Amino acid sequence: MLLRSCLALASASALLGLHAHAEIPQPADAPQPLSPQESARAFVVPEGMQIRLLAAEPLIHEPSGICWDERGRVFVCELHGYNVEGQIDIDELNKSGQLDTTVRRIAASESAKTKAEAETYGTVKLLRDTDGDGVMDKATVWADRLPPCYGLTAANGGLIVACAPHIVFLKDTDGDDLPDVNERLFTGFGTGMLERGINAPTHGPDGWIYFGRGWPGSGAITGPHLKEPVKLPGTHFRIRADGSAIEPVGGSTRTIGTTFTAGGDRFVTTTTSPGLLVTPLEWRYLTRNPDDVAPPLDAPATTETRVFPIAPVHPWRTKREQHAEYFAFYKKISLSDAAASGYFTSACSPLVYQHDALPGLNGHYLVCEPAASLIHRSEIVRDGTALRLQRVKGEEQREFLASRDSWFHPVSLTQTPQGGIAICDFYREIIEDYSAIPRHLQQQYGVTHGQDRGRIWLLLPQDESRLQRPAPPPTATEARALALRTADADHFQSHSELEKELLAMDFEDASAPPQLVLQATLSLGQSRSPQVFDCLRRIARTHGTRLQWIDCAITSALYKREREMLLALARDPGASAPVMARLASVIAARGDVAEIQSCLKEAALITGQPRQILTLGLEDAQPLAKGAAVPEVPPPAPPTAEQTAAWESRMPAILAALQDKPDLAAGRTLFTGVCASCHRSHGIGTSVGPDLDAEFQRAPETIVRDVVFPAEAARPGFETTFIKTRRGESLLGITASDGPGSLTLRLPGGAERTVLKKHATIRTLRNTSLMPSGLSEALTPRQLADIIAFLRSR
Repeated sequence: MLLRSCLALASASALLGLHAHAEIPQPADAPQPLSPQESARAFVVPEGMQIRLLAAEPLIHEPSGICWDERGRVFVCELHGYNVEGQIDIDELNKSGQLDTTVRRIAASESAKTKAEAETYGTVKLLRDTDGDGVMDKATVWADRLPPCYGLTAANGGLIVACAPHIVFLKDTDGDDLPDVNERLFTGFGTGMLERGINAPTHGPDGWIYFGRGWPGSGAITGPHLKEPVKLPGTHFRIRADGSAIEPVGGSTRTIGTTFTAGGDRFVTTTTSPGLLVTPLEWRYLTRNPDDVAPPLDAPATTETRVFPIAPVHPWRTKREQHAEYFAFYKKISLSDAAASGYFTSACSPLVYQHDALPGLNGHYLVCEPAASLIHRSEIVRDGTALRLQRVKGEEQREFLASRDSWFHPVSLTQTPQGGIAICDFYREIIEDYSAIPRHLQQQYGVTHGQDRGRIWLLLPQDESRLQRPAPPPTATEARALALRTADADHFQSHSELEKELLAMDFEDASAPPQLVLQATLSLGQSRSPQVFDCLRRIARTHGTRLQWIDCAITSALYKREREMLLALARDPGASAPVMARLASVIAARGDVAEIQSCLKEAALITGQPRQILTLGLEDAQPLAKGAAVPEVPPPAPPTAEQTAAWESRMPAILAALQDKPDLAAGRTLFTGVCASCHRSHGIGTSVGPDLDAEFQRAPETIVRDVVFPAEAARPGFETTFIKTRRGESLLGITASDGPGSLTLRLPGGAERTVLKKHATIRTLRNTSLMPSGLSEALTPRQLADIIAFLRSR
């Protein structure tokens, strides 16, 4: 009897222990990895092409970039640590034995992020094929434990590696196949979300190396070969390979990669749009006229949003879509975010292919969509001075290259020296950012399976004799435009023949190639010839209404001569109306009262829109009337230690209020009155700060902390900017556009204000937020809980 009782007690204890440390159920439907040979058979590639393995695990894992150096050697960089913080976080959560089914989007804990740092780094390897079978079988580590690497390129006999916060130069000078030079060419770049650092160094046709932008840095960029520190705006940038120069360029997306056409036009991409055309006005041209306001520096080149994958959709995506609450949760952002598949969600690494080796591909635009296991192709179509992207005929409902292996995740495309395409495959089960995956599904599937894997594939022609063909030259128009752009960099000092050719062009030929006319207009501004003014006048009369950006190109070349050109065109306008309006805008922005008044005196000539612009400019240039109230908006200061402690002491009461039944009507009213001037949710308010339908997809306790401590929640792209104008006004808002000579500020309420940098004092406020601190004191815990409940309601 005693034995039976003891056995029963032991059994009960075991059951209790099992319940206390229950295992998280492991799903049986998780996709399994394929061997490289099996994965190779899963590809569908265009007719006349083949896929071949170049390298695979265990030789490499988590490859993020590849290049060939001047000696034909193959180098790869690796990015380690992706999603590790999420895995550490859920490993801890899984100890509870309970699935977290709360509908929200939540980042890993700070302790998980700290632990993940040890596994977050970059590696550069030299690969060799020692047995001649075409597959790399030996790797030599060139650099290890760098910051995470997202791209590399060959230059100056070595390698340039993007690894924020640095750009590193590696070189082997003694021929032992190991680098004895490891130099930080530049440092000071921002860091943050792992995949959003500076990236994809790419050689441009002008001799510079271009980089994708990353997180904003906290200060200036420095380097041993720079004469002085350089402050970069929130755009892409370019460097000289020797580290002697770094400067901003157009394009400000927050994804990976940049690519050039044969004519020098540049594309970038963002996650949900496969291609954005960078405005073809180089930064150096836009800086010539500090009184001019720069146009938007990039814009979508296509309306395409759909993709057609052939790989099975990962079960976590299907389950999230079928979960009514989660579907509604993500549908607030867009259908593409909520749907399991079928849309661009991770577009990256664009490539304009420029070779004849792969049949029918020369001049086409490719972009990776790693979440859908495919590579998309577009045809580039000339549209005046702009370029459009459109699907290639026959691929309206299929993709250029796709795999049935759902572990295939292309993240980088590189054209090989022979004309093939190298594809870096971040081969793993889940490529998505862990926080986008419902927590209970993270717990079951994990988010780092496959981190010990990685492949590089070569896309080659079936007829490999095509690899011996030379790369096709640019067209005559492309070559002329590129020659002008290169020659005018030194003001034509050593290119007198090109300058003579430029000045002799027939600028009144309305059939001239648009891209050549635009580049010629920009290059005219670099010439010191007295003929330039008349050339620009003829361009304005002939092409002013015909060609996009021609007005910007003309005003960039006419600093302090805008009035002269405005009067000349007013006497014989032709098709120059947009140019005249822009000239008037520059004069108005400069704010020289005498200059504006002298233009307005020409009443018979200056009429219509230019006159209206000048009249407004005169009003803005005048000092404020004596006694007029000047809006004073003091810049916010970081909270003191005492304030922080006081707010922290209120957190328990607010968290407790979250447990009570909310009043959604009260939350809506409070949101409208307190938050809607800067945030938008449920169709209410203005998107000055983050759209709360999209940004507040996290746990209620996380939202509380964002409200109570707004400086902690400041996001890249929403930095607070403080401006003091020449009239004495104080402006506080979010930077909407940062051009070479002007800055556009988005103010609370949604209005925008553009100021010339030379007429204002501008400060970017670090560790502060436009959102006022101390809301937890102005609102009761119950009121804060009601606002949060309203934000999370569906």
